[in-house]
Amino acid sequence: MSEAFLKALKWYILVGCAIIGTSAFIISDNTGSTKPMIIGVLGYGVVYIMSYFWKEFRQKLLLYSIIVFLALSFLSPKIPIWMYIFFNYNPASFDPYFTWAATVGVLGIPIMTFIFKKYD
Repeated sequence: MSEAFLKALKWYILVGCAIIGTSAFIISDNTGSTKPMIIGVLGYGVVYIMSYFWKEFRQKLLLYSIIVFLALSFLSPKIPIWMYIFFNYNPASFDPYFTWAATVGVLGIPIMTFIFKKYD
């Protein structure tokens, strides 16, 4: 179980760097500045290096990882609305990039721990 959890944390670091890189490129496009692009390149560079050295992350695990990431990415814009309904938090106070990373972290780590435990 602990090995599956550590692999899920490793997965979250990989996915978190992809989220940071994508967010930096979106911010760069919205502001017209080229300064955030170095953070985007660095984020995607870490993803490339980690995915190159992570040899057991192939075939079925890679497919499930992509499915979980995309499902949680499509779910994350709805989180501020649910937080308003259940806890009366103002939806305008949520940063969309932080909400994206937090949603993938809070929901993705347990899901990927289960997947790594079952299929590894």
